[in-house]
Amino acid sequence: MNRWGLWRLVTALLLLTACQTPTATSTGGASPGDLEFVTHAYQIITFDRQEGELAQTQAVDPEVRALAAKLVNEANRSAEQLAPLAAAAGIRPPNILDYGLRVRLGHMRIQHGLDFDQTFIADQIASHQEALSMHESMMSSGGNPELRAFAERVSALVRENLAALQALQRKRMRQ
Repeated sequence: MNRWGLWRLVTALLLLTACQTPTATSTGGASPGDLEFVTHAYQIITFDRQEGELAQTQAVDPEVRALAAKLVNEANRSAEQLAPLAAAAGIRPPNILDYGLRVRLGHMRIQHGLDFDQTFIADQIASHQEALSMHESMMSSGGNPELRAFAERVSALVRENLAALQALQRKRMRQ
C-alpha cells in the first residue's frame, strides 16, 4: 500500500471512529434502557459542564454567566449522584462525548460576544429539552429503580433550569 492509500485508510478509520456514538457498557445484567439512560445522562451532563465552563469566560451578559455557573454546579452534583448509581448497577459510562456534542462545543468555542450568549442560551434550551425527554423515557420504562428515582429527582431541576433559560431568551429578544 502506498502512502496515499495508507492516508485514506487512516482518514476513513478516524471518520468512522468520530461518528460512532460512545455508549455505556455493562459489567452485569443492566437492561438496554438503563444503558441508554446512563449514556445519554453522561453525554448531557458532560456537555453542559463543558459548555457552561466556556460560558463563564466567553459570555458577555452577566446573567448568562451567572446562569452558566449555576448549570455547571448542578451538572457537577448530578454527575456525583449518577456515578455511584451507575456503578452499583454495573454500568460504566462512556468516557468521551459523542461526535455531535463535540461539534456543538467546537461551534461554541468560535462564537464571541452577544452571538455567544444567544447561541449558548439556545443550545442549553435544546440540551435541557433532550434531558427532559430522556428522563421521562427512563421514568416510564420501569428500568433500574435507583436510576428511575434519579431521573425523577433531576427532572424537576431540569424543568426549572429550562424555564430560566427560556425566560432569559425572551428577555434578550425584547432588548
